[in-house]
Amino acid sequence: MLNKLENLVQKLKDPDCELEGSLLELLSLVIVKDDDWPKNAFLVWKHYPDTTPCAVFRPDEEKSRGNYDTLSEEQKFQCIEVCREGKETYTVSQREKKWESSGEDAFFRVMLAVKADAPTDTISPKQATEFKEQLYKNLLNQYDSISTSIQPGASPLMSLDHVNPARAPLQVNNPPIQLKCNPRWANPETRPACKYSPVKVSESTSKETMDSMQAVLDNRINECRKLAMDRAIPGDGSWFSFIRGPQLHEPHLNKATVPAFVISGGSAHKLAAELTKDYSLAWHPKNMRGARGRRAEPIYLLVHKMDYPTYASTMKEVIEHYPNLHIIGWDGGGLTGFGAARAAALAFADTLPYRPERIMMIDQDVVKTEQTRHTNPIIKNKVESLHQTIEQPIVGYGVGYPTRQATPSPFSKTPTPRPSDLDGPAEQFVSIRAPFLREGDGIYPPYMVAGGEDMLMSKQLKLSNDHRNVALQQEMIIKKELEGPADRPNPYWDKGRINTLKALFDAEKNIMIEFEGQHINLDTLLRKFEANGWISSHPSDESYNVAACIVERIILRLSNDLARKNIQHPSVSSSSNSLKTGESRPVS
Repeated sequence: MLNKLENLVQKLKDPDCELEGSLLELLSLVIVKDDDWPKNAFLVWKHYPDTTPCAVFRPDEEKSRGNYDTLSEEQKFQCIEVCREGKETYTVSQREKKWESSGEDAFFRVMLAVKADAPTDTISPKQATEFKEQLYKNLLNQYDSISTSIQPGASPLMSLDHVNPARAPLQVNNPPIQLKCNPRWANPETRPACKYSPVKVSESTSKETMDSMQAVLDNRINECRKLAMDRAIPGDGSWFSFIRGPQLHEPHLNKATVPAFVISGGSAHKLAAELTKDYSLAWHPKNMRGARGRRAEPIYLLVHKMDYPTYASTMKEVIEHYPNLHIIGWDGGGLTGFGAARAAALAFADTLPYRPERIMMIDQDVVKTEQTRHTNPIIKNKVESLHQTIEQPIVGYGVGYPTRQATPSPFSKTPTPRPSDLDGPAEQFVSIRAPFLREGDGIYPPYMVAGGEDMLMSKQLKLSNDHRNVALQQEMIIKKELEGPADRPNPYWDKGRINTLKALFDAEKNIMIEFEGQHINLDTLLRKFEANGWISSHPSDESYNVAACIVERIILRLSNDLARKNIQHPSVSSSSNSLKTGESRPVS
C-alpha cells in the first residue's frame, strides 16, 4: 500500500496524470482531511448513478474509510456522492445539487467546484491545476498520518503477513513437483465429471518438495492480492465493494431470516426465462416463502460488476414482480473467479443490516426436490441440528454432482447417494452460519479462482472423517440445464475472468514440474498438453484455465500432505483465506 502512496505522490507531479481506483481512494482521504473541507460532508463513491454508494470517506474520524451502510440517515443526507462514468468523466451530487466534468483534469475540476460550491464551467484549467498542486502539498503534509491509517488491518490492500514473497516458485532450484495427467480428464467423454482435475499430483514425502508446493501457494496468494488491489473506483476498506440497487432493505427482516445467495454470471437471459417459466429452481422467489403464509425470504443474486448492467436491464421485469429478489454487483478489482465470488458473497452477507444468523448459498441451476426443500421445517431442523452437532460453520443440504439431470417431478423420491459419494466437498447447496467473515475473508479461499474453492474449504475445515464428509446430508442435490440464450456479450467470462487467468499464468508459468520423467516448467507442460491433443492450443484462454487448475491441484495436494503429516501451516489453515488482515466488520 505504501507503494501506492508513493505512486500517488509521483502521479500528482505529472501534469497529465491518470487516476484509477486505489489512487482515487488515497486522494479521497487527502481531500476529506483538508482543513477547508466541510466537517459534516462525507465523500461517497458509487459504481453507477442509479445505485447505492459503496464506499464512504469521513472527515471526522481517525478511521476515515468505511461502508456507506454504516451511516445514519442524517449522515447519508449530508453525503457528497461521486460517480466515475468513464475514464475521465465524473458526476457529483449532493441533495438537489449536481456537478459534471469530463476531459483533462476532470476529477480536480469537479471536486474544486464542489468545494467552492460553484458551477463546474466556472472552474478554469488553471484553477484545476492549482487545486491539484495544492492536493500534492496536502498529501506531503498528511503523508505520515495517511501511511499510518493504511497499514495492515485498515487497508484495502490486503497484507499477507504469513506469505513470504521471497519464497517464489519461479526459482529453478526448487525441487520439481511430480505430476501425471489425469486419464479421465484426458478422455473427452469423461472430462465433464472431472473438469477441474487435469492432473494428479504425487504424494510428497520430502520436505523440499513440500517447500516447493508451499512456494506455489505463497505466490498464488501474493499475485491474487496484487490483482485485488487493481480496481476502478475506491473501496470501503475491504477488498470487495458492491453495487446495490434501490430498496434493498426490508424492515420485516431480522436475525432469524435465512436469505439465499446465488452466484451467477452470463446467464441473465436464461434466468429471466427460467423464473417466468416455472418454479423448479430451489431459490425461485416463490420457493422462499415459508409455512402459514410467512413473508418470503430475500434472494441476493450476486453477479460481477461487469455483468451488472446486463442483469439489471434483462431481469428488470422479474425484479419488479418479485420484490424479494435483489441483484448485487460485486467488485474484487482485478481478481475474479469462483473463490473470489464466494468470498464476495460472504462479505456482502456480513454487511446486511438485519444481521442474519444463517444464510444459504445455492448454485444458480440447483432445483427444488422434496428431500432438500429448505422451507420444510423437518429439513430446516436437520440442517440446524447438524450445525450444532459437528460444530462447523457449513452444512450441505446434500451431495453435489458435476452433471446436470432432468428435473424430478414434484414430491418424487430422489436416489440416495452412494457411500463413496459422501466424501465430496460441501458444495452447490449449503447452509452457512454467522459470523460470515470469521477468519479473515470467511471460509472460502478467494485465491482458488478455477474451481477448487469448495474442496479446499472442506479440507481446511477438516470436514471429512474416515472417508465421510460429516457436513453432508445424505440426499442428492439435482442440477438442471438452464434453458435460453447465453448473454452476449459476456464481459465477465470472456474478459474479466481471462484477464485474471492470464495474469496468474504469467506469474506461475515457471513453476518446475516433473512430468513423464522430464523436469520442465508449467509453460512447457501446457505445450505438451497441446501436442497430445488434450487442449486445442497454447497460449490460449483454455490453456490459462488449465494452468490455473493445475496450480490448484498442487495447493490441494499440499493441504492433503500437511494434514497427513499432522502439520498446520498458516497458509493452508482456516485462518488463511484472507487477502487482508484486521477487522472483519466494515470500518465505521
